[in-house]
Amino acid sequence: MKLVALTGNIGSGKTFICSVFEHIGIPVFYSDIAAKNLYFDKSILREIEKVFGKNLIKDNVLDKEALSLIVFNDKEKLKTLEEITHPKVWESFLYWKEKQSSPYVIMESAILFEKHWNTRFDYVISVRVEEKIAIARAMKRDNSSLKLIENRMSQQMNIEEKCKLSNFVIENNENDMLLSQILEINNRIINS
Repeated sequence: MKLVALTGNIGSGKTFICSVFEHIGIPVFYSDIAAKNLYFDKSILREIEKVFGKNLIKDNVLDKEALSLIVFNDKEKLKTLEEITHPKVWESFLYWKEKQSSPYVIMESAILFEKHWNTRFDYVISVRVEEKIAIARAMKRDNSSLKLIENRMSQQMNIEEKCKLSNFVIENNENDMLLSQILEINNRIINS
């Protein structure tokens, strides 16, 4: 089974593109969802509490918005949070992939290159979108301010750098046909 990673910056449409891969029978592991699910694990909550303070957790429930405000404004704190969660996300992916039976599986991860996980995959797909479209999508989807979206974008590697390091690039601007791009990549991976 081949391992494929799909990445792109905030607002690029990764989730929609992954849903298309799922419709054609390719299982997708969503690393953001796996990371968020960790926030229900009491041992993870205790680690977060030690590092970020007790005021973020009440009745075993993490105040994710408060945590986001902390980590997206402080690179060192973001790195610390990632050191807590990322190894667990990778373990979850490895466990999940063993249950799949397709020719390949996809891990969706916005910060694949930033974590240096790209070397763990046979192929990497990057999703590229114009910045103004990405910002509008992210603001609408997350009901966030422009400042918060720009802050999150500044934490991510430039999409052009990601594309240079990728095996495939999907263009997801308003006039691009997605299905034909996805089907071509699917065929190339299966036949490689």
